[in-house]
Amino acid sequence: MNLISPPVIIIGMHRSGTSMLARILDKAGVYMGNDLTDDYESRYFQRINTAWMDREKFTWDNPGVPKNVDLNFYDRYSFLRHYARIVRQPLKPFSFLRADSWGWKDPRNTFSISHWMKLFPKGKVVHIYRNGMDVAISLYRRNLNFDCNNKWHSARLENKLEGLKLWEEYAAQAYSCEYLFPGQVLHVCFEKLIAGDEFSIMQLESFIQCKLSTFIKNEIDCERTARFNTDEHRELIEFAHQSKWMHKLNYL
Repeated sequence: MNLISPPVIIIGMHRSGTSMLARILDKAGVYMGNDLTDDYESRYFQRINTAWMDREKFTWDNPGVPKNVDLNFYDRYSFLRHYARIVRQPLKPFSFLRADSWGWKDPRNTFSISHWMKLFPKGKVVHIYRNGMDVAISLYRRNLNFDCNNKWHSARLENKLEGLKLWEEYAAQAYSCEYLFPGQVLHVCFEKLIAGDEFSIMQLESFIQCKLSTFIKNEIDCERTARFNTDEHRELIEFAHQSKWMHKLNYL
């Protein structure tokens, strides 16, 4: 593998299928890192994104585009040592070297993507999006599992409506990439992917240049949609009808 080949960079809101997409690519032979978390995020790139955002007091649930970043956080040695773990596990890098392509997933990429594209100007950006109401409910329910002292607890997401507003922020930022990097961004609908939509699969395969259909079909689960469609979430539904992005992405 050419170590300077352009990466596949996954962006998108939390709870929108970014982990599923990273898992599909990994199984299909796109090397996604040898330092993966349970959510299929490369710890190496995660640390850099977090450091960039921390410097300007941004967090994943109160995000913004970091302006003053130090691109020296990334260097070839640390990349090989941590992402591929060549030093710690000498035999593991062979899977990296055999791979036709490589990349990483981190929802924070959505806000740091302009800096990554400076380092990898030919990178391919894949944005996966999901119904904002489902995302808001998923975030709200997950947040209930953490007490206020847990690092994963979000005071903002104690309110379901705030989850939808956060989804809007990620959607707006992700779609701005079209103008920044024309021809290098593909938007993928989570619901279509898990329904096995052939056109969506074909688009993704063509963009990534990798056969994915077998691995996507293993993820088909049409029950993972429309969780918001109950009276329990009536307030959220009413709020969503005022959302520009819910209309733009045809979820209403």
